[in-house]
Amino acid sequence: MANILIVDDDPSFVHLLTNLIASFGETPYSAMQGAHFFQIMEEESIDLILLDIYMPVISGITLIKQLKKNKKYKHIPVIMITGSNNLSKMTECFEAGASDFITKPISPILLQARLTSILEKQKDIERLKQEIAERKKAETSLRKLTIAMEQSPNILFLTDARYRIEYANPKCLEVTGYLLEEIIGRSTQIFHASSSKTPSYDHILKNIAKTGIWKGNLCNQKKNGELFWVSCTISPVLDDEGIVANYLSIQEDITERKKAKEILAQKTRSLEISENRLRMIIEATNDGIIIIGQDQVIHFVNPAAEKLLGNTASKLVGEIFQYPLIPNQMTEINIKRSGQTDMIADMRVVKTETDDGSVWVASIREITHENANIPETVSIPPVSNQQSFNDNESHYNKQITEPDSLENDVLNSNSDCVSNISHEFRTPMHAILSFANFGIKKIQQSPRNKLLHYFEQIKVSANRLMPLINDLLELYNLESGKYSFNKRPQDIVPIILFVIQEKQTIAKEKQIKISLIPPKCDTIVPFNKNAMIQVIRKILQNAIHFSGNNTDVKIHIDCFHENEKKYLVINFIDEGIGIPENELGNIFSKFYQCEKTKSHFGGTGIGLSICKHIVLKHGGEIGAKNNGIKGACIYFTLPI
Repeated sequence: MANILIVDDDPSFVHLLTNLIASFGETPYSAMQGAHFFQIMEEESIDLILLDIYMPVISGITLIKQLKKNKKYKHIPVIMITGSNNLSKMTECFEAGASDFITKPISPILLQARLTSILEKQKDIERLKQEIAERKKAETSLRKLTIAMEQSPNILFLTDARYRIEYANPKCLEVTGYLLEEIIGRSTQIFHASSSKTPSYDHILKNIAKTGIWKGNLCNQKKNGELFWVSCTISPVLDDEGIVANYLSIQEDITERKKAKEILAQKTRSLEISENRLRMIIEATNDGIIIIGQDQVIHFVNPAAEKLLGNTASKLVGEIFQYPLIPNQMTEINIKRSGQTDMIADMRVVKTETDDGSVWVASIREITHENANIPETVSIPPVSNQQSFNDNESHYNKQITEPDSLENDVLNSNSDCVSNISHEFRTPMHAILSFANFGIKKIQQSPRNKLLHYFEQIKVSANRLMPLINDLLELYNLESGKYSFNKRPQDIVPIILFVIQEKQTIAKEKQIKISLIPPKCDTIVPFNKNAMIQVIRKILQNAIHFSGNNTDVKIHIDCFHENEKKYLVINFIDEGIGIPENELGNIFSKFYQCEKTKSHFGGTGIGLSICKHIVLKHGGEIGAKNNGIKGACIYFTLPI
């Protein structure tokens, strides 16, 4: 039903048209003059206008011109009504936008035919407009979909009903390495990895008819044969009749994620193995291990700690730890045990981080009576520097190195040295155990960066252990005579400069200046390059380690004669803490630590012992002396 507006100044004609339009099943509205015309247009939704050309106030031509200028009403069709056949007026009306003419007297049949024709035409126009709008909307959506597919980070490809590829997006081509023309029209089997146990594309697509959609992981193959994994969703695309016309495959490359998951699983298994091994070590060790919280409450004790403290774990855990927590220092403590004799023990404490915050790890060992007496060593006091260098004829004053029997006596009688080695092992081993345990317990809920932190801490602790293990193996091989050094004459100065450059980074951290005093003698002697680098590296590292900030380390080279033999002597002179006079002969014994250094500077007492073995195998001597008020000098000789 259409709303039709009649605009005419003749009341009887308006009445006639109103009755006729109503009889056609349409809804008539009327305006007797132009003033009422736009009021009705505002109030009602008009579909067609019957407009008289000749009206006294505003003519029909004027009204139609105003109507067509209005964007809101310009689309409404207008049929002009006239009582004459004035051709020029008709032309003017058509030019103004009229859709048709009808002349008086009105023929009902003709009027109905004209109204029906124009209304149908208007409906066709509206339908066409709607179709155009819908098509534009569809085209816009298609453009958006195309852009989304082209720019998608996922692999997308479309096949026909026979599984032949019709479209592949750039990501698909990028990952697989194919060109578009190489895969269009080919079966999806081109991507299937024949060596994979995952289902083939043909098998999946044939089963989609039953399930409607398929989701899972697939192993694909690139053009170059490289395998990669995807998380895949394949779904059918139906035509208007509900028949499968295409298949759309959306795939996410999960190769790196899968590798990471496998690596994480391997590391988890390794952590579990490490945890079991380290737990066995902790349970079996004779040293007491105690974990203490920030509130000084005991969280854990091993069986050895139960024995040393004279109580069970169930009674100790939750109690306050009664002894001072001084990090990275050997402390002597008196353990009072209920119903048992008191015990004197050494305790070393380290601080470490866990998911629950910082904790203290204390390791304790009973001090036996044998610890108390260290045999005196035999040494010849050093002479002054003026006596040390007297051209080529003077005798170079050497610190007498102790015989191996004395070194063994020192080792066997001083279990404190062995205790120190044990502590050096236990501290990083405990960190490895702790972080491995955290990793295993938190593997499911911890974020990747937290797990990475655990692995990094394990690596740091392992790296701390490796030099100690390497030094022990090196010392064993040297003592067992497994090393035979191939020596050749060469200049030692470039070797020293190489090691100086190597140690610049740690020296700069303490603002220590390392300098080689230009030698005034020939510096070519027979030696093994790698072995001598190791000697110079360990001595220079000690000089830096035991020197304070803003000090100098100087290296002086000279030569001397002894028993008709000529020697080159290399001196490493620091401004550090010095060496007690009564210990000068012992510092090259394995596992020996100077009283000045063992509580504050760490170390194992292996490095200088290795240096001693290497120098002796080169036919030289090694020794130490103090520099008067400040610092020490480690020197070694090589026969020219």
